[in-house]
Amino acid sequence: MKTIGILGGMGPEATLEFFKTLLSYDKAERDQDHLHIIIENNPAIPDRTAFILGKGENPLPAMLASAERLRIAGAELVGIPCMTAHHFLPEIRKNSPLRFVSALETMDRTLRDTYTEVRSLGILATAGTKAARLYESALPRYAILWPEEEEQKKLVMEAIYGRNGIKAGNRGEIPKALLKQAAELLIERGAQAIVAGCTEVPLALSQRDISVPLLDPMHMLATVLVGQARQG
Repeated sequence: MKTIGILGGMGPEATLEFFKTLLSYDKAERDQDHLHIIIENNPAIPDRTAFILGKGENPLPAMLASAERLRIAGAELVGIPCMTAHHFLPEIRKNSPLRFVSALETMDRTLRDTYTEVRSLGILATAGTKAARLYESALPRYAILWPEEEEQKKLVMEAIYGRNGIKAGNRGEIPKALLKQAAELLIERGAQAIVAGCTEVPLALSQRDISVPLLDPMHMLATVLVGQARQG
């Protein structure tokens, strides 16, 4: 079996949640039967959205340093529990010998195999992910719907980055209500499924909060990582 690496810290709670998700798919009868998972949790990696929007430091060098630490520690397959960070994945792949599994690529396969009737996706993600057009590039078969500019700022970004947001350690009613309102607006405009397009989103919003499928790329990524690691 291969060793899984988690290039994390973006943010720490999302990294913890991804580790738990990996364990939930890694079925074992005893401790010794679980996969070997190495977590590189570096919250000092510069903010990805800030850089994409031209307001911050490039996170790529720090991400490559984390990848190298994972390589030295023995990781072979690596997942990144940060969707915005996938903007940098092509450069990371060029500069690291590790095999990185993309959440966007696994999501494309899962949609084609499982959600065959879905044609329009409402995205709840950071402004950086929107500006980078990650979902439009990775999922060209689908109509990609985003909140309007003010909705993106006052609902989605506030839920993630705000004083009472998820990155500030809050998973309660305030971020949930903001994200639920954003999701409902997207559903009214024709979204057949809502994508938890930032790893913080499912920390507050769950399937029971909305009327259409809530798609979590991190669960899709975890499934593939566990499967590939067990295949050896």
